[in-house]
Formats: sequence, C-alpha cells, structure tokens
Amino acid sequence: MSRQVNRCLKDKVMDHIDHALGRPVDPMAESYRNYFATAADSEHGKAFAASPYWGTESSIEPSRMTYFFVTEAGRKALRQHLKEIGDKHRVYAVTYEGQTSTVVAVSAAKAKYSLWLNISDCFCDLTFGKFTRSATVRIAA
Repeated sequence: MSRQVNRCLKDKVMDHIDHALGRPVDPMAESYRNYFATAADSEHGKAFAASPYWGTESSIEPSRMTYFFVTEAGRKALRQHLKEIGDKHRVYAVTYEGQTSTVVAVSAAKAKYSLWLNISDCFCDLTFGKFTRSATVRIAA
C-alpha cells in the first residue's frame, strides 16, 4: 500500500505525475490511483500524449475527456526528481503501548509528534512528554 505525502512540487511536469499517483512516498510502489483526466486536445492532453511519462487509458469522446496513466518511465522520473530535490518524506513505524502505527513524516521526531497529535484527543491526560518517553520510532521496512 502506498503512503501519501502532502506536497506540491515546483516542477509542474513532476507535480502532475505526483498528483496522478496520489502523491506517494515511493513512486514505484503500487498506488491507490494512477490517472489524470483531461481533454485530449487541451494543453495538458497534448503534452501528456507527447511524453513517454504518460499512457492513454481510455477516451470519452476525445475532444471532451481522456484518461492518462503514469508509465513506468514516469514513475522512475518522479523517483529521480524526488532524490534530486532532496525530498525527505519517509514512512516511520511508531510504537506506543504495544500498538504500532505507520506515519509519513520528514523525521523520526516529527513522526512521533504526528502520532501524538492523532491520539491525544482520545487520551486526555497524555502529555507529549509522557508520550515521547514511552513511544519508539523507526523507519518502516
């Protein structure tokens, strides 16, 4: 299962690929989506059709809507782009009281804090300090 990241890439070609894949941490992993719908005769449609990063899934009246999917070459290009820009998003495994949760974050400390934010409303007396002392975190396999 692919984990999603909240990001927007400056390179719009890569941003469209990232968006079509659901903004995954790992572009090579199976993602919950892989499509971008646009008119084939639009600016995006023409650019996608001319690019090795996109394939055409199907059309609903080509002048109205075409579904493009990211090819293997597009996934590899996005993976390389993320390396080049130094994207630090990783999947971490955070364990608290015997329960392990996967969290996407840019550091182990931020992964811990993110999980604490998610559970703190259920544990009213759980301070971040207490949580930090008892939780463990590692990069997920």
